[in-house]
Amino acid sequence: MAQHHFRRRQSDRKLIGIFFMVVGQKLVLGRLMLALAVPVGSLLLAGCGAESGTSSAKDPQAKQVSDKSGSADTKVADEAVMQQLAQENAPRTVSFKNPGMSDLGAYLDAKQPMTTFNLYNSKRDWDESGEDIAESLADPFKIREASPELYRLASERQSTQDSFKKKELATALSALVAEEAGKANPHNLVKLSSDQWTPISLGSYDQQAKGFRIDNCLFSDKLEYTDAEKRNATTMDAAPKLRCYLNPGPTTYFIGFQGGSEVLLDVPDQALAREIEAHRDTIRMDIYGFVKSVERERFAGEFGPQRFVLIAPQRIDLKDGTTGKIIYTKNI
Repeated sequence: MAQHHFRRRQSDRKLIGIFFMVVGQKLVLGRLMLALAVPVGSLLLAGCGAESGTSSAKDPQAKQVSDKSGSADTKVADEAVMQQLAQENAPRTVSFKNPGMSDLGAYLDAKQPMTTFNLYNSKRDWDESGEDIAESLADPFKIREASPELYRLASERQSTQDSFKKKELATALSALVAEEAGKANPHNLVKLSSDQWTPISLGSYDQQAKGFRIDNCLFSDKLEYTDAEKRNATTMDAAPKLRCYLNPGPTTYFIGFQGGSEVLLDVPDQALAREIEAHRDTIRMDIYGFVKSVERERFAGEFGPQRFVLIAPQRIDLKDGTTGKIIYTKNI
């Protein structure tokens, strides 16, 4: 899988690094929201204090009532600012219903360079300009074999300094992307198979729950650390993994899973559980799912560069790493 970004020789730290590149901006925005909200509250509080100064000299009880009212107004104003900023920085999202399982051959390969790109562009319900789409292909190297014409146009646009030529190429790119997206539109099913380049491991058998959970950040629904978890390195290490994503195609398009942390591969049969436990390091997986949502990040109401396709799992097969034989199936 030469075109695939998620290689085995890359460490988990690199994979987590990809995630922080995505989510770290959200954490920065959280601090920005707090920084913007505090001055608003301070200004309102100062205004309340000025108005209550004269009356407090005449009536201390009136001052106490005014202080309480001013504090309540400040809190309401701060909350309104925080809500507005949260809305402006929330990703643009469109969601889809589960179409149900289909023939396993109908599922698109999540690791193919054009899968995420085409699914995103076929399923978003908002417009993106030709320039915006062209900029998302600023690094087209991984699609050179999967879509030679798209690669040619994107590369030519990157290399030319002629602004008129750039505009013409952006228009041509946008038209070709729309054509490719049209072909992908009927598809809503995706398959991810683990292999030596994309290892996905199981956690140890949970004796209480009588099953296994997938021990991989791809299946995490945790999006940020709590203040308690961020307290020091020890608490950070002990915290659940943050969600990470695959990036098999253009560098601004990511694919991941939603609802994966809730999945328990229940194996009450102790003999089978022992077999799986003994071979956890070599077991391979096929994960089938549907497109739950597509998202575009936003900052202050404006689109950011990163796009996401999120898959909800429908079925998971565990396979013998040597023979490829399915030894366990979980329908979700």
